[in-house]
This record gives sequence, structure tokens and C-alpha cells, in this order.
Amino acid sequence: MSKGWTLSTIDRRLNNQRGLGVGKQYKPWLTVRDQSSSGRSAREPGWKTGRVHHFHSDLERYAFYMYEFWDQVLDIREQFPMFDVELAMTIAKEQGMQNFRDPKTKVPYIYTTDFMLTMNLHGQEVNVARAVKSHQQLNKRSVRNRLLLEQRYWAAKGIEWQLVTEQVISKVFAKNVEWVHNAYWLEPTRDLNISELLELAKVLKLMLRDNDSTVTKITTRLDKENDIELGTSLYLFKYLVAKKEVIMDMFETQIFKSPSTQLIKKIIF
Repeated sequence: MSKGWTLSTIDRRLNNQRGLGVGKQYKPWLTVRDQSSSGRSAREPGWKTGRVHHFHSDLERYAFYMYEFWDQVLDIREQFPMFDVELAMTIAKEQGMQNFRDPKTKVPYIYTTDFMLTMNLHGQEVNVARAVKSHQQLNKRSVRNRLLLEQRYWAAKGIEWQLVTEQVISKVFAKNVEWVHNAYWLEPTRDLNISELLELAKVLKLMLRDNDSTVTKITTRLDKENDIELGTSLYLFKYLVAKKEVIMDMFETQIFKSPSTQLIKKIIF
């Protein structure tokens, strides 16, 4: 937590709707400006929410990409606050935690869980909590205590909680989603407007289906045949993967390394 944690800090964040809302209206309790990060902090626009998400480590960002691509995940709320301070303090005291208050102001901290996900599980919308930590972080007793507090807190609230480490997150999957992520929002290029791009995407699908080659060779050929800026058709390929109109094994195939068209599992026309 930042220094000088006060009741005024809490009031200011609540007045700014921090930790409140769902979907596009949600604002994380902690942003990248509020707290130093282990690794690289980042902000990414979300497909599902239409808002900017805040991450304090690469591992959190990779987890986000995983949740972003899963159809069963309906909403992603990062740095979700544990607002029931009385319950959190009770658990902290039972665990012998000494650092649940600011040492100067004595105001209790409002802890957060890395992700609160709304998921469609067997036809029902369910909220689940996920903490994202590396195995190296788990060597710290303070981190283990925080995770135990989270687990007990959400159990008391009737919400499933799980720990997610780098062993759970497929780096290939995350890198694939990262590579296509910004192409999800199709934007006009120097040569083509949106309608023209969508027409070209139909041609690209046919070429991917009918040619035994690599993605790069096909997209480069399509660019040259249409006398458009090189990279345009590759951008469309990313868009088609992001929209799940070109289906590939996101866990095994390194899509960002220009795979063979033989590795495409399905093309949706």
C-alpha cells in the first residue's frame, strides 16, 4: 500500500467510484499509478468490458489475456476490493498478521484480489476470485499470509477463490492472445476503409483454406496482389483469430511465428 493511508484516501477513492460497478463502469481499487509493481505495470483495453484494465505485473497481464479469450468469462474486474474491513481484520488478527493497518495513521488497509471474474458456468452467472502470483513470490511469508486471508475472506462470502501461478498460465496461449489483441477493434488503414477490409478478410479466409503455405507468405501475397501496404493482410489475420473466425490451437501453436495453414483447425465463413 502507499504511504500515508488515511480515511481521506478511502473517501476519495470511493467518491471516484473505485472498486464499484461492472463491465465498462467498473474502476479498479488500485491503478498502475497507485502502487509500485513487481515486473512491468501495464494498461490494456478490454474486449469484454470496453474499458482500460490495469495490471501490476506481467503475470497479471498474461492471466488477463487468458480470461479475455475464454468465452465462459463474461466480466473481468481487476484489483477488486475486499470492502468488508471488519471481516478482513478479524481474519488478519487470527492469523497473527501485524501489518493490516497503516503504521502511522492506524487506518486499516483495504486489501484487493487480483481478479474477480463473472463466469457462465453451466448456464449460471457466478463470481469467482483469482489471485495471480509467481512461485517466487510465494517464498515470502507476508504474501502467503495475504493469500490465506483472501482465501478465508472469500470463503466467508461464499465465493470460490483460487491461486493462479505461472504453472497454470500457458505462456504460448498468452503470447498468442497478446499478438492479436489490438487487432480485435478493426480500424481503417492507409489504403482501405472498414468495409473494404472486411471484403478482403473474406478473400483471405479462402486463401488460408485453399493454400498449403505459411500465414506470412499468404498475407504478403495478398498485399502485393491488391497493391496495399505490406502488413495489412497480416493485420486482418490477427483480427480473424481475435474474433475466432480463424480457429487455431492457442495452447500449442505459436501463431505469432507464422505457422503453416495446415495448423488451422477451422475457418468460419
